[in-house]
Amino acid sequence: MLDALVGMCIISVVTAIVFFWTENQRTIVKNMYLSDLAARTVVNALVRRLMDCEVFPKLNGFELVDHDGKIVLKIEGRLFGYQFEGEKR
Repeated sequence: MLDALVGMCIISVVTAIVFFWTENQRTIVKNMYLSDLAARTVVNALVRRLMDCEVFPKLNGFELVDHDGKIVLKIEGRLFGYQFEGEKR
């Protein structure tokens, strides 16, 4: 009887660890995806600026918060800020 109880506790602990680890992996992948998408969106905005095209206030689901020498993107309450220095042509 005691062996069965200990076995059930071990199975419960292992199951909890697996669910916790899976949720952390999802969070990590989501953060990596948002970071990569933000970098691609910044490149999109820079190319639009370089080609003298209209830069929309929303790109790829990101809201452009500030566009004065610095590109700040906002999504789901998170901010991604990028600043570029170099000569303008």
